[in-house]
Amino acid sequence: MFGFMSQGHTTPMIGVDFGSQTIKAVVVSGRPGKFQIDACAEVATPKGSIQDYQLHDIEKVTQALKQLLKLLSNRPKFAATAVTGSNVITKITQVDSKLSPLELEGHIQLEAEQLIPFPIDEISLDFEILGPNLNDPTRNDVLVSAARTDSINGRVNALQDSGVQVKVVDVGLHSLGRAVMNMLPELQEQDEHKVCALVDIGAVSLTFGVMLDGEIIYSRLQSFGGDNFTQSIASFYNMSMDDAERAKVQNSLPADADMDVLAPYITLLIQQIRRNIQLFCSSSGYRSVDMLVLSGGGSMIPGLSQQLAMEMQLDVRHPDPAKLMGKGEPSVHGAKYMTALGLALRSFTPCQI
Repeated sequence: MFGFMSQGHTTPMIGVDFGSQTIKAVVVSGRPGKFQIDACAEVATPKGSIQDYQLHDIEKVTQALKQLLKLLSNRPKFAATAVTGSNVITKITQVDSKLSPLELEGHIQLEAEQLIPFPIDEISLDFEILGPNLNDPTRNDVLVSAARTDSINGRVNALQDSGVQVKVVDVGLHSLGRAVMNMLPELQEQDEHKVCALVDIGAVSLTFGVMLDGEIIYSRLQSFGGDNFTQSIASFYNMSMDDAERAKVQNSLPADADMDVLAPYITLLIQQIRRNIQLFCSSSGYRSVDMLVLSGGGSMIPGLSQQLAMEMQLDVRHPDPAKLMGKGEPSVHGAKYMTALGLALRSFTPCQI
């Protein structure tokens, strides 16, 4: 994507996911449909270095990346990363299927000014033909993706300064969708056609997407995440945010935390997810979703997937990439590595942006 894609052959790549709390990396080997994770690691994101999904202190992030790369064994010299949040936007538009590649590119460039709410000279643009439109076979559905060039350049420069060359800059939600498709192979069955909701809970935001037949057909971002839970802990127990975050991660909260702090947070989380599903259904014509897939560091609350399944009467899945490590039973759930896994899968899997 955005001019960095290597085409015509496979290229082993580290998947690197820049998060507001941690930077995560995954290395895979094998082949499509049969792969394993050779290494995964994370390091703390330097405080203040990522704001509004953009890198603001390249030097500090580069030093963190160098620490991260040292934790990976047999790492490739190339990387795939992603842009996320409010700095990236995707739209599906319909175009005449008879357009030549050159005509299509010109058409998309002209239409981008109407589709993309960023100044055209501040973005990098890419597109992909998804296939014939279901309602009008004479037109193709085309996925148009745009991201602020500054956001792309920051990630590319930090990675290259740390010693790896960037081959792919993807869209975070599409990387997540790729990981979900590979972790849940039943979704690849031709007659499934399941409307699958993706809920990625990060530290500062909740990314909601809907996937059908492997394609992301809807996305929405909102300011709600694990930091809301941390703030509740800090306020209720009169702790600093750092101490509250440490207690949350180490699962060392007081015995009454489940009732006093966790339960209200989960109630709010369920409300957010329900609202997102309602918004999708009202705007798309679909009456419901068939499955909900949880990911992200904020999804690792014990029992969350079971509680969501019970409260929402939905098939809720919580894929665990750590089980692909091939080194015995993992001690920690790996949901926070899903986006990095989807990026690493660009090493050998042809896939959409």
